[in-house]
Amino acid sequence: MAAANNDGVDINVKKDEETPMVELKGRIADLDVKRVQHKIQQLYKKKLPTIVIDVSKATFLDSHGLGTIVYFHTLMQKEGRQLLILNTNGDRSAYINRLFELTNLDKVLNIVQQI
Repeated sequence: MAAANNDGVDINVKKDEETPMVELKGRIADLDVKRVQHKIQQLYKKKLPTIVIDVSKATFLDSHGLGTIVYFHTLMQKEGRQLLILNTNGDRSAYINRLFELTNLDKVLNIVQQI
């Protein structure tokens, strides 16, 4: 399943056994955040123990997108489930890495470099 938008985010869901991975590519802002929320909500309702969100190819994430990640992280954590943020971009100066660091979410979220 893929959804494309020239200036916005591409959302692709991959399944590896029981752990779905939501790959986000491009800019996650404005109306695109609603699409991301909808996709994560669909997976959340399935009560799977882990959902992975891959932000490795995301170039921008606005405050609503960040809030969406924190919201689902909190919901799943309260239920003993896990939201993993996959970020294979090792460049510490990359936008997404700096965003997580500046907001201190790198200390709160489950951010991993490999699954």
